[in-house]
Parts: sequence; structure tokens; C-alpha cells
Amino acid sequence: MRKTIVLSLIIALVAMAPVSAAGLDFGGSIETSIEVNKQEGKDVEVTPGSELSLNLGVSAAQDRIRAGVEFGLKEKNEDLVPSGITLGDIALKQAFIEADGPFWHGGPEATTRFGTLDIGYSPYAALADQSGISISGIDLDVLGLSGFYALAGERGHVVGLRSDLYLLDDVALGASLINDREILRVQVDAAAAPIEGLLVAGNLAVDHTDDSGLKMDNLWTLRADYELAENTNVVAGYKHITAGFTPHYVAEKTKEETAEHDWVHLAREKDSGLFVGFETEQQGISMNAAYDQMFAEASIGAGTEYEGFKFNVETVLAVPAVSSIATKTTTFGVGREFDIMEGLAIDASYEGKWTGGDERTLMHTLGANTTLGIVPAVDGLELSAEVSTSKLDLDSVGYKVGAKFAAPNGVNLGIEHARHAGTTFNAGMKVEF
Repeated sequence: MRKTIVLSLIIALVAMAPVSAAGLDFGGSIETSIEVNKQEGKDVEVTPGSELSLNLGVSAAQDRIRAGVEFGLKEKNEDLVPSGITLGDIALKQAFIEADGPFWHGGPEATTRFGTLDIGYSPYAALADQSGISISGIDLDVLGLSGFYALAGERGHVVGLRSDLYLLDDVALGASLINDREILRVQVDAAAAPIEGLLVAGNLAVDHTDDSGLKMDNLWTLRADYELAENTNVVAGYKHITAGFTPHYVAEKTKEETAEHDWVHLAREKDSGLFVGFETEQQGISMNAAYDQMFAEASIGAGTEYEGFKFNVETVLAVPAVSSIATKTTTFGVGREFDIMEGLAIDASYEGKWTGGDERTLMHTLGANTTLGIVPAVDGLELSAEVSTSKLDLDSVGYKVGAKFAAPNGVNLGIEHARHAGTTFNAGMKVEF
């Protein structure tokens, strides 16, 4: 039954295309790859794989009505090309229809969506990849409203509401409610710029459950950013989270781990603490320092460029207490690009990394890479090499060399040989349409 519904939805959207050909947006990609690895004393490992994605979008009424569908493989295919695929192998990752406009004549504008939801009321009140209905962007002069209803999922039906107040310039106030069968989350956020150069912001999220009573799980943050002078900024704040707070409806952790909410997903030394930071750039030298009591960690770093050389140094300290500060790592390096001849430049670098604690090692790494532009047949060939060691003996020396090439026929080729990982060859193609 589910396969029939998916197939019917595809047919319906394709059938709509002739009606509004100018509003049709069809695309996708097919990607295939193979990796061959050979390590000393081990058999050759061959790992093929392929991925497929299809996207279809339709718009009408001057783009005030939109529909979108995204399909993809449930799992990475283990064939060189995605063959032998049935409807059971294809997952409907996203499907929605949405429209802009009021619910009654002369009423306020709003965006109404049916299908896959993408709710981001705040970093601590978010919901994605769940089907339902949402209404957003209702502007009632001094009040903005949004709401959603999500069909039963892992935690049952989910209902949410967001309101924003527009009472004062340079002041933002908002509150969100999210309710499922397990928790009722109340989330409040505020931001203000009381004076030029100063921004103060705060977030509060409180979860009420059937067993919590008056002692509810919560988190809150308070942060102030101030521009002391040109190219000089300071930040200070406080974070708190109860031990039982779960990351339900907190946005997913980012790969860079630099987003406002990422700290909720990371292992912490404490459940609350101060954080301060400072960064400036003076006479071509950038400097920064930071301390986070929750993670019991401090850092200080600097970087500059002189006569084409790029210098940098950073030290990370473990600060469990003022009386027991210890260095976790110190990284320092220098790099420069050298023009050998027209069409040939080498980017050389050195990095040293000292690790404290029980290891107490100093790792030296020399690297170089270049992109060839002097041989027409392999124009764009990327070459790289790296040597690292922590001791004055051959056993501790590691090295790797590699090459990457995007062939004119669209095939991406690569090969890398590392002392401990062996030789790895990979090839692949990706077609987007």
C-alpha cells in the first residue's frame, strides 16, 4: 500500500508538469564509487558503493503554491551502479505542498505546509523530517504567530506554537511551546542591543513531564557580545543544563561543532559554568583567547602572515581547577606557497603538535601539495606528500603520498599510499541533473 501511494504521488506530480511547465524543477544525482585498499600482510579489500537521489518541485500562481518531493536510497548501494533497485529500496525522504496567502479575505499573510515539516523556532525548539501541517509567518502587527501539528512518530503526536513580539526596536522577544506524549517544552529567547556595539541574548528551555512535578529539567544560556574597538571583540556568558535534560527538539549537532546549540550534544565536565572569549587583530596579527568552565577548557592562539609566510600557534589547556591547570595540546605551524615556475606552485607547511597528559609526545609533520598546470594531458592533477614523526627512530616515522585527478570524461581518480594504512585507490563519478 505504501509503495502504491509513493508511486501515485510521483505520477500526480509529473502529470502536473504540463499545466505549469515554467514552474517545474526536476533534478537529482547518481553517484558511484569504488575503493581498493591493500595493506601489508592482508588481502585486498574492495568497497563499491552508489547513491541515488531524485528531486521534483512544482510551483504555480506566481510561486505562491509550491510542491516538492525528494527520493533516495534507504541505504548506500553496494553495487558499482544503483541497479536491481525496487520500490522497497527507495525511501521518500521529503514531500510537501505549501502555499502563501491569508485564510480569509483581508486577513494576514501566512505560509501553510502539508507534508514533511522543517520547524526551526529556535536552536532549542526544532523538528524536522516528520509529517504534519504547519502554519508560519502570521504577522499581526506587534505579534507574529506560527504553529504545527506532526503526525504520530517516535514520541507520539507533536504539537507546537511560536510567538514573537515586536514591541521595541533593537529588542527581540519570542516563546515556543512543543508538546508530545512525554514532555511539554517551554522555550523562551530574547535579544537586545541596548547600546551601540553591544548585543545581549538569552535562551531558556524547560521540560515538564508527568513525573517532574515542580522540579523540571531545564537549560538556559546568557551571552553578551561587545565590540570594544575596531577589530576587537569580547564575549562573556553563562550556560546551565540539568543532568536529566534530554536533547529532544534541540537542533542536530553541526559537523564543525561551532553552532550555538552544539554544546548540548557534547560531553561536559560540569552542568553549568561561565565562558569568556576575546579576539582582536592588531598590525596584521590576529589573537584570540577563550575559557569555558563547563568543559573545563581554555585556549589561546595567534596567527599572522609575513613576507608570504603564514604563522600560527594555539594552546589548549585543561582547567579543572585554578590550582591544577595542565596543557592538553599545543599546535604551532608555518606555511608558504612557493612559485617554482609558471603553472607550478608548491604549498609547503610544517606543523608541530605537543600532546600533554600521559602521552606527552611532540609530533612533527612536514607537508607539501601542488596542482599541476604545466602538463596539458593531466591539467589539474593534485599531488600531495606528508611525513610525520615523534621520535628520532624509523619506527615512529609515518608518511603518505597521494594524487587526485578529475579526468576530462568526468571520472574522479585518486590514489594514496600511507605507511600504516597501505595503498588505497579510488574512482568514481557523479552526475547531477
